[in-house]
Amino acid sequence: MICAWDLNLDLTPFNERNPRVTLNSSSDLSPKGPPPTSFRQQVQAHTHWINDIVLAQDNEALVSASSDITIKVWRPAAQNALPPQTIGLHSDYVKCLASPGPQSDWVASGALDRKICLWDLNGAGQLLEIHVGEDGNKAKGSVYALAATSCLLASGGPESIVRVWDPRSGKRITKLVGHTDNIRDVLISQDGDTIMTASSDQTVKVWSMTAGRCMYTLTMHNDSVWSLYSDHPRLSVFYSSDRSGLVAKTDTRGCAEIDEGLSVAVSQEHEGVSKVIAAGDYIWTATSSASINRWKNIDTEAEVQVPESYSFHRNSLSTTPKSKPSSPPKDSSPETPKQSSQIPFKSVLRLSNAAPFPLYRNKEYEVTTPHSATSVRKASEALVEDEPALIVPFRTAPDHTIEGQHGLIKHITLNDRRRVLTIDTAGEVMMWDLLKVCVSVEMFDSWSNSYQCVPVQSFGKRHLDDVLKEVNTMDAVAHWCSVDTRTGSLTCVLEENTCFDAEMYADELQIEEKIDFKEDQRSKLDYTMNSPMSS
Repeated sequence: MICAWDLNLDLTPFNERNPRVTLNSSSDLSPKGPPPTSFRQQVQAHTHWINDIVLAQDNEALVSASSDITIKVWRPAAQNALPPQTIGLHSDYVKCLASPGPQSDWVASGALDRKICLWDLNGAGQLLEIHVGEDGNKAKGSVYALAATSCLLASGGPESIVRVWDPRSGKRITKLVGHTDNIRDVLISQDGDTIMTASSDQTVKVWSMTAGRCMYTLTMHNDSVWSLYSDHPRLSVFYSSDRSGLVAKTDTRGCAEIDEGLSVAVSQEHEGVSKVIAAGDYIWTATSSASINRWKNIDTEAEVQVPESYSFHRNSLSTTPKSKPSSPPKDSSPETPKQSSQIPFKSVLRLSNAAPFPLYRNKEYEVTTPHSATSVRKASEALVEDEPALIVPFRTAPDHTIEGQHGLIKHITLNDRRRVLTIDTAGEVMMWDLLKVCVSVEMFDSWSNSYQCVPVQSFGKRHLDDVLKEVNTMDAVAHWCSVDTRTGSLTCVLEENTCFDAEMYADELQIEEKIDFKEDQRSKLDYTMNSPMSS
């Protein structure tokens, strides 16, 4: 299912609309706050999990990739509204998509069939196919992450290798080796000289295409890094999220070395964040739950509140970051508007092991300079052995939540072949009747009549097998359909050769409509009818 929402927001950065007020201050919102997000429309595009979506052609085309091995394009704003159209197929799960830009007429897809394919969005089909496996080795090359510009394609996967391709010829330009675990996300700068990758090895690496090697390894995360996002042309400001639910914003503008930038813990979700996106003054996070959280962004150009126990130690001769911390006043006067816009020191993340900021002063040993005579330990030892402080995210709660429904995760078809037990992500067990359906007309009246099964009983939060023992019968009915919950909802597909083979005695159907049946009359089970079809 693909859903569209109206954000009802001005996505112009707040500091451009109100230059005297910062994002971090408490006065940057109206008393009523921003309006809530409102539902717009939805479409059932695939028959399996949707793994990725991208926007293309001036945001008028939405392309989706699914585990049903298809790539589809949907144009919800078109005058002649049509259902999502299939533009490409892989032979295994399609895991990721990449678009070179909002004006582009093609997208790239990566799949577990070890192929990267380029697809035309105007109906011309496949433009290019790249076999990722090297030297005919088909056991390697599954694609889990993909990024594209008009001149470069970068892919990553469980081999821990970043491969860079020419999207015009399909030839490999280079490969970048350095990660030690699955590569989960990839970004490419606008000029194509910088590539940024996130990996399950808990690092974010910054690669130079000119040098052909890794320039920086960033370690602000303590868990598998799942997602990256940046709308900065040089990736100088980027967002990252990990399996623990931490969302970080990193700003390296004005720094001679990337690891001298400022990284701030923005928020903490209750589970891993699989996707993070920022626009205007807000950040959106998606997890395995059915809801999407919206968080207020932070201003990384603000000053950092530094406690007196802080010791600023430098390991390089490069220029200091523009967000250099300033010590707080010693008195305990009430917070001023300027102070309220500062970044708490406990929200600051250390970008790498070599980063000069932040460094906490050890209670037992104090390091002044790398060659100080009063230093009991070497500076490098102090970097390793200083006790880490507890990180406190800047935002404690989301600004708004787009509530979703609990998806179905498991089902059991009963022996009568018409009732189905399901359990959802909240642990609630429901019973459904395949012969009782309702018709819902979606946003496109001409093609989108949707038949939905009706739940007939709720058993609360119980074990599925316990409920099965209570409600199952000894009936023996022929197989006539297949039931699936892979999309999070109940899907019933008629079997072409057997859909009319299942029969029941008419007086046992338990239908609401009053019909006089003949003695021993049987009826065939047909899911497409609101009532059984008599034989």
